Amino acid sequence: MANYEELLQKLQDILNVPFQIIDIPINKHTIIKDNEPSHSFEEGDSLYFYLEASKEEEKQKLLSAPAQHVEASERALIEWIISSLHQNADPTEIVKNKEVNSLEQLGSWIQESVDKDKPLPYPEDLSVYEKQFAKGMIPFYLTYEGAHESGISLKALNKLLQSYFDGKVLLVPLEEDRWSILAELGLVLDNTDEDMDQMALQQKMQFSIEEELAAFTDGLHEVIANEWVGVFHLSVAKPLFNIAYLPPTISFLREITELGKKFKVGEHVYFPWQFHLERLIYSIPEEVRANYLKGMSNTSILFEDETISTLETFFQMDCNVSETAKRLYIHRNTLIYRLDKIKQETGLDVRTFKDAVLVKLTLFMYKVTKTS
Repeated sequence: MANYEELLQKLQDILNVPFQIIDIPINKHTIIKDNEPSHSFEEGDSLYFYLEASKEEEKQKLLSAPAQHVEASERALIEWIISSLHQNADPTEIVKNKEVNSLEQLGSWIQESVDKDKPLPYPEDLSVYEKQFAKGMIPFYLTYEGAHESGISLKALNKLLQSYFDGKVLLVPLEEDRWSILAELGLVLDNTDEDMDQMALQQKMQFSIEEELAAFTDGLHEVIANEWVGVFHLSVAKPLFNIAYLPPTISFLREITELGKKFKVGEHVYFPWQFHLERLIYSIPEEVRANYLKGMSNTSILFEDETISTLETFFQMDCNVSETAKRLYIHRNTLIYRLDKIKQETGLDVRTFKDAVLVKLTLFMYKVTKTS
């Protein structure tokens, strides 16, 4: 006998539609014709699917759902699933395949919208995702550069994600070795009040979300990176409440990831709110950047590896000499000597605000030009 309860649960989880199984007398509806069941029918506001009949008990088993919540394409698919059940097909695999196809369709819509750089009509048969966004979804963008020629198994990655998030997330395939991970607010952020309206929730998160998202994303990257050989890059955006904003957000995260590779060599997790200056520098035409750096050629000490490492740490420590020396594991006087040497050869003293800003911008332009 087919496992209709399992089918019921899977359909409810995927389509977010209330289904129920009912038993009614065979003579109540003309379901059986020439020993062949019709697939489905509507009565009032309900849609019914024939499951099976027992002539001995004079009963038939039906699957019902609100008619207005089931699209025509979904209705046809359910009919096919039930038909396959009668042929001893695995209902779990059928429903899983439907979900995979649905996520692939979502990914195609995102990718096409990003490539054409304009909003495209949202596929009607993906309305279940539209409803999920109304409650708030956090988008991640994951890329892989690795040793696996065949790439990362979608099934294996999905299994790892469900475990880390401790709940169901949407793993949306984009280009090869590129994915969008979509997670409900409650799976990522703490202290989200379900009774709080959207406006109040957004205002609350404006001030607390960045630190919380950063910690969660760092942990997620560590888990994924430890699972496979290769390099993963991960970026995250703040919550979305409208699926229409998903393609431009993924496009934005893709840009942030590319900037992260150029400006933050050695790091693999990127947060958009930390890239304001980098985006500004990258928007400067390449020819303008090259001409500026040519004019700074007499300050080549700035572009030596030791100098770059020293200055980056110095800026990270808010130009604090003592803290920078500790971070670099060198004596304070050694750091002062390096800074004095930079001043002597370039005329720029990074211990002053004006020169620190100029050197910071110069290093940014050098990095992006070098990696272009």
